[in-house]
Amino acid sequence: MTFGQKKISGKYSNKFGEEIELKMDSTFVYNWKFDLASSWSKGKWSLKNDTIFLKVIPIMDTTKIVEKNKYSDSLILSSDQKASVIEKDELITNALSSSGQNRQNPPTKLIIKNERLFRLTENNKIDSKKHKHPSSSKKYQTFFIKSK
Repeated sequence: MTFGQKKISGKYSNKFGEEIELKMDSTFVYNWKFDLASSWSKGKWSLKNDTIFLKVIPIMDTTKIVEKNKYSDSLILSSDQKASVIEKDELITNALSSSGQNRQNPPTKLIIKNERLFRLTENNKIDSKKHKHPSSSKKYQTFFIKSK
């Protein structure tokens, strides 16, 4: 762990139902919630100068498939944060759910300024554009503010 990681680690949230927790061990948890839908992702983060890079690491479950008396395994995104072996009925239930892993992907690059995380565009420019909030006519920037 570097000094920069300790200073940056913590929870950040924005007005769009997103939350990122940057942990001191260089892992992160991303959560997004809106109305009845939600998503979560986990992975590793790294810091280069003032830019934070997020790399999602999917958590996979194994499900057994039986076709013509032959068994095979298939990997699918886990519905919880622990890899396990699941049955067919759990697979169907998870597919019908309005929440799950990586349904809303986190940003891949952020820049930190004054305890705020700003998204970077493909051209590595700060996304300062205001976006319409899904539940109102108001527009907001998408930056994340660190919780105290």
